[in-house]
Amino acid sequence: MSATGDIVTTYLKETQVSLVKSYRDKGLRASGRYEKGLTIYVNDSGKKIKAYIESEGHVYFMQSGRKPNKQQTSKQAKSLGHILEQWVKDKGISVNPYAAAWKIVREGISVPNRYNPGDVVTEVITDEWYDKLIEKIGNWHIKVIESEVSKMFK
Repeated sequence: MSATGDIVTTYLKETQVSLVKSYRDKGLRASGRYEKGLTIYVNDSGKKIKAYIESEGHVYFMQSGRKPNKQQTSKQAKSLGHILEQWVKDKGISVNPYAAAWKIVREGISVPNRYNPGDVVTEVITDEWYDKLIEKIGNWHIKVIESEVSKMFK
């Protein structure tokens, strides 16, 4: 892997830690699948770098909420209720998961709300986040160029 690839990898590892901290600080931890599922991928071909952080699909709902189901059937509520059974256990709260599922199927979930202040991802991944990554890569390349120019004139 190139030095630029190493910079990107290090930066994504730092970002992963920040994403987990945001998630925990907001009280969103239940099963821990989100933090365990955060995976960094960096592919450095020497000419271009493809890099991203992958996570559990439910991060979208933690970040943005959930719309009501188009078809609001008891079958859908039962299916979601089954998922919420584990969530209720993981959170250690006393809620009827099937009643909550029926409400979610009918009304959705808006974020922010009293249990989720929102911005679990967007407080970490910002324009400044991108700018800082570009700066780190740029600074490294400037140092390499300065070093090469210095060698030429010695």
